[in-house]
Amino acid sequence: MQGDGSAATAMLGLDGFVLLAVSEYAGEVEQAIETTQNEAFCRGCGVQARLHDRRPTWVRDLPAGGRPVTLVWVKRVWRCREHLCSVSTWTETSPAIRARASWTERARAEACRRVGQDGHCVAQVAADFGVGWATAMAAVREYGTPLVDGPARLVGVEALGVDETAFLAANATRNTQFVTGVVDVGTSRLLDVVPGRSGKALTSWVNTQPEQWRQAVQVTALDPFRGYATALSTSLPHAIRVLDAFHVTRLGFTAVDDVRRRVQQDTTGHRGRRDDPLYRIRRVLRRGADHLSQPAWTRLLAGLDAGDQDGQIAATWIAAQDLRLLYRAKSRAEAQRRLHHWLVHCADSNVPELHRLARTIDSWRTELLAYFDTGGVSNARTEAVNLLIKKIKRIGHGFRNFDNYRLRLLLHCGVDWHTHRPTPLRGRLPRLAA
Repeated sequence: MQGDGSAATAMLGLDGFVLLAVSEYAGEVEQAIETTQNEAFCRGCGVQARLHDRRPTWVRDLPAGGRPVTLVWVKRVWRCREHLCSVSTWTETSPAIRARASWTERARAEACRRVGQDGHCVAQVAADFGVGWATAMAAVREYGTPLVDGPARLVGVEALGVDETAFLAANATRNTQFVTGVVDVGTSRLLDVVPGRSGKALTSWVNTQPEQWRQAVQVTALDPFRGYATALSTSLPHAIRVLDAFHVTRLGFTAVDDVRRRVQQDTTGHRGRRDDPLYRIRRVLRRGADHLSQPAWTRLLAGLDAGDQDGQIAATWIAAQDLRLLYRAKSRAEAQRRLHHWLVHCADSNVPELHRLARTIDSWRTELLAYFDTGGVSNARTEAVNLLIKKIKRIGHGFRNFDNYRLRLLLHCGVDWHTHRPTPLRGRLPRLAA
C-alpha cells in the first residue's frame, strides 16, 4: 500500500503526518510516514530554504492488530540558501514525536494509562513496547504527575476515611514501615498516602489542604486508633468522627479468641490441639449467631459443655454477639440503651478480657454512637481501597521508592480516567447497513 493514502492516513491517526507505505518485518508492522508541512523559510534569517536530505528515524508506536508497530519517520533536512547564515541546516520536528525519542507521545501516554488505569506493572508495559524500564517509568511520571497533583482531584470531599497499610516489610535492618491512606468515603477515591502511621503524619497532611476544603469535610471514618482520632479532632474539629462498625465487631470476637486460648491453657496446660473440644469450635465461635446452622449450634454447645467449665467463653461470646447486634438498633437512643446494658453485663462478669473490652468501647462511646447520627457511615470503602493498594504492591513485586509507590497508587485508585469506551456492537443498527 503506497501513496498519500487518505484512508490509510486516517487509520494512522497521527496529526501532521501522512502514511507512505506499510510493510511487515519479523512479525512487526513498519509504517513509513512523513510530515505534511513544508518549511519554506530559514528559522534563523528568514531566507527561503531548500530540501537538503532525508533521514529515516525509527520510533515505537501503539500496537495494531495485536502486533508491535514501528514508525519509520522519513525526516526532511532543510538548508538555508544564505551562505553566511549561522543556522545552515536543520531537521524538521513534531510535537507528536520528540527529538531523539524512542517512541511517540501517544505511546508514552498509553503506557501511563496502562500502568495507572489498568494497574499493569511498569516492566510489563516496557516489554510490550520494546523500551527500557526507566524509559517507561519516565513516561508514567511525566503524564501521571499532573493528574495526581491537580487540585481538581480533591474537590467535593465531604466524608473522609483513614487507615494504614504496610509499605516496606521488616528485615534485619529496619522495622515494618507503614503509610497512612486518606480516602474519599463518598466516591471510594484515594486522595493521598502519607509516610508513617501516626497522628502527626495525618495532621500535617490535613493542614496543608486549603481552609475551604477542610470546612467541606463533615464526617470522618476511622479505626479504633487513638493517634488518628486525636489528629482528626485537632485538624478537623467540626467533623463528626465515626468508629468503623467492622472493627468494633472484630474487637468483640478477638476477646472471644483471647478467652478461649486462656481457658484452653488453664484447663489442659497446652495450646489447642486437633481433638480438644475448644479448639474444634474456634471457627464457630467467630460466626454470627444468626448465621449458625443447626449442626453448627450442636457443635458449639457440645464444645462449650466439654471445655468451658466456668462459662467464661460463653459469657464472652454472648457479649460479642450483643456488641455486633448493637448496630441493628433503629435509632441513636435505642443504641445508647443497648450499649449501657452491654457495659453493665461486661462489668458484672468475672472475665478480665471483657473488662478490658468494655473499657476500650467506653472510651470510644462518642465515635461509636456517631454511626447512628450519620446514616451508617463506615470505613468499608477505605478497606476496599486498601485491597487495591495491596494489589498494586503485589503486581509491582514490592516498592522501595516511596515517590514511585505513591504515584502508582494514586494513578490506579485516585484518578478518574476519562477513557473512550467502545460502542457495544449488539443492540444497534450498523451505520453502513444498506
